Amino acid sequence: MMMPDVEERHALAELNPYHSVEQCFEVHHDELLVGIKNVEQIPASLLKRLQSKDRYALHTLDTHALGGRAVDLQLINPISGRWMSGSSSGTAINVLTYINDVGIGTDGGGSVLAPAMSVNLFGFISPLIEAESMKRYTKQSTDGISFTPSIGFMTRDYELMIKVVKDAYPLPEAETQSDILISDRDSQNYPFAVRSCSFPDLGGSRLDLIDFLNSVLPTCDCLISYEGPIDLEGFGDTLFGHFDKRSQAIQKAASKGLIRVVNMVNATALCVPSSALGCGFVLICESKETKIAGMLALAGQLAGEPDVMVHRYFQNLSMYFSKGYLSEEER
Repeated sequence: MMMPDVEERHALAELNPYHSVEQCFEVHHDELLVGIKNVEQIPASLLKRLQSKDRYALHTLDTHALGGRAVDLQLINPISGRWMSGSSSGTAINVLTYINDVGIGTDGGGSVLAPAMSVNLFGFISPLIEAESMKRYTKQSTDGISFTPSIGFMTRDYELMIKVVKDAYPLPEAETQSDILISDRDSQNYPFAVRSCSFPDLGGSRLDLIDFLNSVLPTCDCLISYEGPIDLEGFGDTLFGHFDKRSQAIQKAASKGLIRVVNMVNATALCVPSSALGCGFVLICESKETKIAGMLALAGQLAGEPDVMVHRYFQNLSMYFSKGYLSEEER
């Protein structure tokens, strides 16, 4: 099935069937359609920087979870029917459903990576993107951890993700990464050499995960954590989970691991969807240009073909505009 045309995609944004669009703008053919999480932290200079490289066009301002919550109780995941992962929830939905090609969000404790993974998109965050502007927005997480949010991107495919990242922040030529760290409990098959070590409980304390990343990232080129299914079998939200052992167990079942703390250690990460719903490879490295370039290149070996059924379904924009039953006079 061919990519839906711009007129159809704009009509879908105006229809807003998933309640994921706050405002939409006119766009034209041959433009890369961009949705931006409707928050003040994302500077206009980023879009200008992208537009200096290619025909990026602002198409939508996207809804997001109130108060930055990790689960958005206003939006439904269009694939699973569960509450949508947050907080850059509308941004992920608008990329999944072909309203946009690129989503731009903010991530404090998983707010780009989690929604991207929950609908099998590619997601990327780095504190290097618009770093000076973002320094003004230091805040506290729901569980009291101080952090500065990072800007991140979401796309449906690997090639576009690499393009967007490099258009936003020039990187050096990639060097081969030879020291890739995985968990000794990771059963995935990797097409490159890896070494394993003991990871902490990925559903455990954020502070333990922060200590872990701070200790291991300087010792390797890149760390890979296979995570998910995100918010499919649990409810991954701290406000919900803090009450008692039962709510904690349900929160833990949401399978959010290191994605909750990548930004809190000022690291850079790229999530690559696997063939399983809501699951993927989370590649993490120190925010050093050479390591990021190598990690992005490495991710290409993990990126599979898009899910045919998902793309066929969401590319069919005509389903949103069916006229329904017609009387004989109307036919």
